[in-house]
Amino acid sequence: MALRPLYLTALLLASTAPAAARPEPAQKLASSAPATAATAAAILQQWLTAFNSGDKAAIQAFYGSHLGDADALLARYLRTETCGFDLVRTERSDDRTMSALLSQRCFPALFRLTYDVAADGVTLENFKLIPFAMSETRARAATEDIAARLADADEFAGVLIIAADGQAPRPFSRGTISRQNAAPITPDTPMFLASAGKMFTGVSILQLVEAGKVELDAPLSRYLPDYPNAEMARVTIRQLLSHRGGTGEDGILRRENGANRQWVRTITDLITLNGARGPDFPPGSKEDYSNYGFILLGAVIERVTGQDYQDYVAQHVFVPAAMTHAGYPDLEHIADIPVGYTTFFEAEPNTIPNTEALPWRGSAAGGGVASANDLLRFFEALKAGNLLSPSTLALATVPGDTSWYGLGFVAQAGANPLWGHGGSSYGMSVAAQNFTAAGTTFVCLAARDAACDRLIEAWDRRSFGLID
Repeated sequence: MALRPLYLTALLLASTAPAAARPEPAQKLASSAPATAATAAAILQQWLTAFNSGDKAAIQAFYGSHLGDADALLARYLRTETCGFDLVRTERSDDRTMSALLSQRCFPALFRLTYDVAADGVTLENFKLIPFAMSETRARAATEDIAARLADADEFAGVLIIAADGQAPRPFSRGTISRQNAAPITPDTPMFLASAGKMFTGVSILQLVEAGKVELDAPLSRYLPDYPNAEMARVTIRQLLSHRGGTGEDGILRRENGANRQWVRTITDLITLNGARGPDFPPGSKEDYSNYGFILLGAVIERVTGQDYQDYVAQHVFVPAAMTHAGYPDLEHIADIPVGYTTFFEAEPNTIPNTEALPWRGSAAGGGVASANDLLRFFEALKAGNLLSPSTLALATVPGDTSWYGLGFVAQAGANPLWGHGGSSYGMSVAAQNFTAAGTTFVCLAARDAACDRLIEAWDRRSFGLID
């Protein structure tokens, strides 16, 4: 239950700007009108009118015409999260540039909008809409305000915890187990983890490395000598952990994989499904997020330990980390897990249960369940050295051969280092990150499409945004 986490790219760090600031190269629309200060000011008013309307078609029309972003998904998200903007003042407006100070309507906050007008008088370049940085308290309050508004719109149901080191966490939760079960979601409610479960696979492999049972630079063939494809068997454990193996997808996670989900139950079944194919590129030559690579790591864990993957994780990760609500229930035992409601990422007009797209059971690529409190305890156990040694944890949680990934963990270095993992699938969203310099752990579990991606984006930008 783990598609590629949405915020591994556009939504993960967002320390510069939301979607509007990161478009694909803007389309050059036919126009001979020169850019002037009046044009720049007129475009600002056009943007405010379209954005503040909240109308999907109007926002898409503006972003498509001026920024080459015909879908404008993140812009539409931002409209819901801010309720729109009022112009405080124009700071700079000349022949080609605009800088304006804006006030967010919902929660008191200031943003700066800047852009350049191209020579065609239509296309906008260097479009940035960035909030001013907030204090820790205000950033958390602003993020909880957004979560409450998303919940009111049925776009968030789950738990949000922004926990500062040394302080008692203050969970925020909304929603119910399902539309038929009114039991509330709480910080102890187990919820689907999607790709955040890859952290458990990474920790498990690194525990076996520390025990001398697995070598990071050994090929897969050392542990699975009977693997069907010889080329794939040359990939190393390190390459699998860092998404550099060319191992691709596992064939059960997408909506259209229903026929495979009918019979796939185990890691052995997944290898039967995928084992004949070779790597998509020479292992180690580039990076590409791979769910099947983590399935292969799960197979290594099973072969080396003689335990089922799920049993090993329960014994060596969940128990020592006191993750009392974590596990790997199959489809016959998920009655108490919140139902995910999805539009299949806007493929459907209305939200519907995600049950048709659920695999039989969580695997080494992700899935499984845990509560928000469980994930907090997992991070605490890692930092305390209860699961891995400090040196191994440091190796796992900094970017290595992959710029955005360590070994089983999403990682960022620099001024605002972080490590953890997100997860996105149909009707489930997870953001679990430790912001090292800030001394903060961010945990969000939701049963709606992309909800936690939106909240970690909002919190990150308000915590580390524009300082002026």
